[in-house]
Amino acid sequence: MTPAPQVMTSAAGDYSRNLWLVPGPQDSVHPLCLFLDADHYLRDMDCLPLISKLMADGQIPPLTLAFVSHVSSEDRQRDYLWNSHYAQFLAEEVVPWVCARSNARAEGNLICGLSLSGLAAAHVAFQYPGLFSQVLCQSGSFWWLAQQELELPVNHARFWLSVGDQETETEVTHPPSGLYQEISQIEGVEWAAARFQDQGATVHYQQYKGGACDCALAGRVACGALLVAGGAAGG
Repeated sequence: MTPAPQVMTSAAGDYSRNLWLVPGPQDSVHPLCLFLDADHYLRDMDCLPLISKLMADGQIPPLTLAFVSHVSSEDRQRDYLWNSHYAQFLAEEVVPWVCARSNARAEGNLICGLSLSGLAAAHVAFQYPGLFSQVLCQSGSFWWLAQQELELPVNHARFWLSVGDQETETEVTHPPSGLYQEISQIEGVEWAAARFQDQGATVHYQQYKGGACDCALAGRVACGALLVAGGAAGG
């Protein structure tokens, strides 16, 4: 059963986001798994029952789960395009808020995202490497990063990068801002895999049969990655 959303507002008042919290057990400290794009993971992919079953069956260790919404298409692009201020909101306000209401630990956690939020998840891990050491990026919009001239710091996190073999479209314009994508999703993810490895990260790359719009498949891919990432985080 999906819990009722709570409203998380930043101290400065510039962010107000719905957050769904599923605390882990209170008798032991355990990792936090933070999901961006809550609306997609909870509604479109229906991941919560699958993840809950994996934990109940002992296939992944106990986790506190937190899902943060993206509010609107405009906010989604603004928040997720390598936005250091939004990353700070997640790391320095959302995570402490969650930890105060659960027994989640304060470092070595997981962060997950898809498409633009997959890009954002990677950014948060690069900006706060101690806080998030496991990163799941599903069809991450790394084409955007490949089109920039940004220096990446050294990072020793574990990244799970996946993309569908049908994600070959190039020269795409994304509403509402007209964001221009020159290369394909596959090319962008493969670029990120190589670049992150160059910076010291451990990268697990998977190309699955399908496209980004196959929500049921994406949910299974997410849970499959959590089987590995959750085990690594719990160890």
